[in-house]
Amino acid sequence: MKKNNKKIINIIVVLCVIGFLLTIFDFLALHDIHNEYISTRVLKRLNITLSGDLPEWTSTKGEWDVVRISYLFRFIFFVFCVAVLYKLNVGHSN
Repeated sequence: MKKNNKKIINIIVVLCVIGFLLTIFDFLALHDIHNEYISTRVLKRLNITLSGDLPEWTSTKGEWDVVRISYLFRFIFFVFCVAVLYKLNVGHSN
């Protein structure tokens, strides 16, 4: 195996571990969102009125940020993997 290919494989393994950890954080964030998220729009639809504004934590902004970052990472990672595997396959067949 070429030294360059071994380096690429090591990078992909590290990125896979990061992706796995982000998937765990996704689960935890979505669990929090399920338990804490309250939408003013949904409350209005249900004809529930409040005496004041909802607390800031009910928007679960941090949890949604974790989900967005994780999905962005995975999208970029999959595009990267497809490009690298295609390049390795094309380079191998020549």
